[in-house]
Amino acid sequence: MILDSTFVFDLMADDRDAFAKGVELVEAGEVQWLPTPVVQEAYYGAMTVRGETTTAEVRNRLIGYPRIDVDEEVARTAGRLLAAADDAVGGSSGVGANDAYIGAMADITDDAVLTENLADFEALGVATESY
Repeated sequence: MILDSTFVFDLMADDRDAFAKGVELVEAGEVQWLPTPVVQEAYYGAMTVRGETTTAEVRNRLIGYPRIDVDEEVARTAGRLLAAADDAVGGSSGVGANDAYIGAMADITDDAVLTENLADFEALGVATESY
């Protein structure tokens, strides 16, 4: 399972549904992959004046997840998925670069993105799962 920032943020906010989904994945032996763009989003959220979470809390919440980094294959796949999403609507699909990277990781690993932001990932044509 590829984790989106919405899931990570909900875990940090002690969302019961997100926690239950995490337990379900662990009990099923499902690997929960943390994309490095989600790491960036989590630290950005903690470092803005609007955030209430400290960087130490972010580090502690993220430390146990295996990472998937953006490499050339991910970048190339993200470009392809984002171009197809934009072409499908005849302009900008509204999908951001980080979501394109995360979607590319799901595409490459043939896995689903665990998110509450279904629309962006569905626009990219990747499998999604919610909680």
